[in-house]
Amino acid sequence: MTTLIADSGSTGTDWAIVPANGRPMIVPTDGINPFYQDADGIARMLRETFAMVKPDRIFFYGAGCTESRAATVADALRMTFGQCAVEIESDMLGAARALCGHSAGVACILGTGSNSCLFDGERIVASVSPLGYVLGDEGSGAHIGRRIVADVLKKQLPFEVRNLFWSETELTPSAIIDRVYRQPYPNRFLASFASFASSHIDVEALAAIVGECFDSFVERNLMQYDGIGTATVGFVGSVARHFEQQLRQSMRRHGLTVGAIVDKPIMRLVEYHCKGAHSI
Repeated sequence: MTTLIADSGSTGTDWAIVPANGRPMIVPTDGINPFYQDADGIARMLRETFAMVKPDRIFFYGAGCTESRAATVADALRMTFGQCAVEIESDMLGAARALCGHSAGVACILGTGSNSCLFDGERIVASVSPLGYVLGDEGSGAHIGRRIVADVLKKQLPFEVRNLFWSETELTPSAIIDRVYRQPYPNRFLASFASFASSHIDVEALAAIVGECFDSFVERNLMQYDGIGTATVGFVGSVARHFEQQLRQSMRRHGLTVGAIVDKPIMRLVEYHCKGAHSI
């Protein structure tokens, strides 16, 4: 039996092709989000990469895979791979299964966007709506990037940092406005500036922005969960991993316990699904 497992965010998707009694092969593709893409568009992208793959079952965890939108991804998968067993779940449940297995805890995503949930070992029992990059997504790459861009444009950062930003990005204010307000995927564009903070995290003003974004995530999301003071909180996502020191500092400031911090959960999901823990 060949199993196909996907962990998909707005920016990228990690696929694990797991043959029976074989080693998993990890294949990256662009991100998939049914809020922004239809089934035909998703299927066209997948056919280019997986023309020769014939899975017996598929587990897909994705951003935007709400109950009303999951059918779009299911249709795209069946258009690509034919009739096979398919389970479509949110990226949040994927993070919880990867971080907690069958144990209770709080699971968080800090990548292009952010999200969190209280997990009882089998299902999500509480969650705070992330609200997206305009109204929420605190602590995410888009949040950090939005703060940096806004502070550069409003001259809230030191002169030297602003000059460094313009020099490294080779952008202009008008180009930024165009990308944010007129072009598709502004959340991805804003999140790309998190790498500027990562490259210069020794700059006090940039480290302060990152810390403030994490504090906002904790205060506006994590502190709403009952029992958060005694829970173990795990994180997946590139932002959590690249800014691990600042994230741990923020959690300590709020008296919270950090569990695993994982860049990509895909291999943990392979273990979860291919070692008898879950089947469809």
